[in-house]
Amino acid sequence: MRRLLAIATFGFVFAATGIAPAHAADVKTSITVDQDTATVTGEPVELHVQVRDAAGHPVAGALVRLFVPVVFMGEQKNEIVGEGTTNTAGRAVIRFAPAQTGQLEGTLAFWGSHGYAASETTVSLDVQQAAYTYAPEPVGLQAWWARSYLILVPFVLTWMVFLLLLWLAVRVRRAGAAASAPTDIAATS
Repeated sequence: MRRLLAIATFGFVFAATGIAPAHAADVKTSITVDQDTATVTGEPVELHVQVRDAAGHPVAGALVRLFVPVVFMGEQKNEIVGEGTTNTAGRAVIRFAPAQTGQLEGTLAFWGSHGYAASETTVSLDVQQAAYTYAPEPVGLQAWWARSYLILVPFVLTWMVFLLLLWLAVRVRRAGAAASAPTDIAATS
């Protein structure tokens, strides 16, 4: 029962803070960022991070997450907006495309694993123009095919109406010519 209580307590600490509790035997770690401030001007930003242990050795396989404060349905909380796993040199690249402009204070966090303690650092982002993670597809009259149809449809309809009227005129003319043709009364009696 004690073990279950300890797991529940650690789980609560993890859920409340977003950082896993360190165990006494865990080796301390630190996260460094190549650039702790970045300016975003419409393109996604890449944060290059490195995780090292207390002795300065790189930590391979560490999952580093980027948290930023967001407001969703009137509630502000930290959301994971990017993550990367370190390579054998302890380096990872985290790609992030902010959707809002303004100053963002992000937190880079390693929750600890495999005998390594959790660590975190902050990064400041000056978002001057929001970045798009995808290229918006043109719709309506912006699409190339819509503009070609705007020219093609009236052109085809005009010619169809012209040909219909020409066909009707020819039929009326033939019907009128047949009705006004002289009939030979003597040949019919």
